[in-house]
Amino acid sequence: MPAASAATQPTDSGGPPSGLVLVGKVFTLRTAIVNGRGRLSISGSTWLVTGPDMPAGSNVRVVGVEGPRLRVEHAGEG
Repeated sequence: MPAASAATQPTDSGGPPSGLVLVGKVFTLRTAIVNGRGRLSISGSTWLVTGPDMPAGSNVRVVGVEGPRLRVEHAGEG
């Protein structure tokens, strides 16, 4: 069985959170998602995100991890 990538490993080293720990959480987009791609800041780290196009400032819920990217969907007001 292949080893999980670093982006999906839990972290307890005080570093940035791993992707899997973020699934289900809601954040505010740092930049707009355009053509399915955008950026999100979490605990001082910038994550690449994929999801439906929406403007910066929108609330998004992390619904999955795809390698180094987080898959997000719109989460309501924002």
